[in-house]
Amino acid sequence: MFIKNIFIKFLCLIILIISNYNFLLSQNNLSNKLNAENLIFIKGGKFKIGDINGEEDEKPVHKVKVYDFYISKYEITNYEFAEFLNSEGNKIENNTLWIDTSANWNDLKCRISKLDNKYIVEYGFENYPVNFVSWYGANAYCNWKGGRLPTEAEWEYSAKAFCIKNKTIKKSNYNDYAWYKSNSKRELKAVGLKKPNALGIYDMLGNMWEWCSDWYGAEYYKLKEKKNPKGVELSDYKVIKGGSWANDETMLRISNRNGRKPNINKVNIGFRIVFDKNITNFKN
Repeated sequence: MFIKNIFIKFLCLIILIISNYNFLLSQNNLSNKLNAENLIFIKGGKFKIGDINGEEDEKPVHKVKVYDFYISKYEITNYEFAEFLNSEGNKIENNTLWIDTSANWNDLKCRISKLDNKYIVEYGFENYPVNFVSWYGANAYCNWKGGRLPTEAEWEYSAKAFCIKNKTIKKSNYNDYAWYKSNSKRELKAVGLKKPNALGIYDMLGNMWEWCSDWYGAEYYKLKEKKNPKGVELSDYKVIKGGSWANDETMLRISNRNGRKPNINKVNIGFRIVFDKNITNFKN
């Protein structure tokens, strides 16, 4: 019996060592870590923004021009954001933390935690999009990388690669491209599991709402700004786009506009990063 107990303890120790090794390995070997290869070049041009059949804040449909830029192929992941936290810390801006690591909603929690003065990602969730991140946290990450959040116009221009002549994709095709209420089992998924759009960008629709740089204005489109529009000067809300795993297909419409206070940390809001045409300042 004594020898049997020793053997069981030894076996448990071996399992623990292997688990920790796999955890450390996963923290350092991610195929979609943000780098130059995972940026998609978007050639600038003119397009029609808004939707004649959409909500009032999507009207009037008007033509705008955006300039060349790069956009991340994937939503920013827990692993990538933890790297940022380990460099800059988790600061308070406008009375909110960049990320609420203690947050939990219906057993969907933040997967980044602090252990021995280092931010780590829960094993198995490294490639999941970061959540419970405020607009200020998303913006700080982008600045740290030498980039920025996309404008609403840039986001919509990139997303409309789904479309032909700016028409929205058929509802029957959402399942191919997006995680949403009908197929997500009410939880977020790892990035890049669905088909990319025609430009090679993943999860533009569904999975996570995405912060944009613009302040939200319900009547902003009435101004019909034509060149590289950047939103109203100031409001109470920042633009979010794309819908999430918790929403039905009506919220996944590319032209759908929504806004949230920038100092909130929500379970279903993440972000992606863009760079201007000159990416010499990219921080790898």
